[in-house]
Amino acid sequence: MNSTTTLSQLEIWHKDYNLTQKHNLNELPAERAVFGIFGIVNNEPLNCRYIAEAENLQESVTRLFENPDGLGMKKFMQGPWIQMLQFELMPGSSKEERLGVADEWAKKFQPKIDEEGEYPGYYEY
Repeated sequence: MNSTTTLSQLEIWHKDYNLTQKHNLNELPAERAVFGIFGIVNNEPLNCRYIAEAENLQESVTRLFENPDGLGMKKFMQGPWIQMLQFELMPGSSKEERLGVADEWAKKFQPKIDEEGEYPGYYEY
C-alpha cells in the first residue's frame, strides 16, 4: 500500500432520517475504503461512534443508516445528530490491509457509543 494517505470528510445525510430530506450518500465513492462515523462539534469530527472497512463505501454507509447494529447506533444514525464521515479510499487493497488500517483508526479514535447514541463520558464533567 502507498504510505501517502488522503483523508476525506463530509457531513452525511440520508433522506429518510432528517426533516429536510437531504440526501448525499449517492455522492460517496463506491470504492474500497476505511471509514469512521463521528459526531460534529464546531464543524469538526469528534467523538467517534464507529470504525469499519468497506468493499464499497457507498453501500456500507447506506447500510449503516438503514440497518445499524445495536440500539445506540440506530439512535445515532437515525436520530437528530448530524453525522460526519471521515474516510480513506483504498482502491486495490485487500480486506486484510483495510482491517489493519481500521485497527489503527480504532486505536487512534477510540469509537464508543451508548444505548442512547451518545459518546460515553462526553457529558461528564
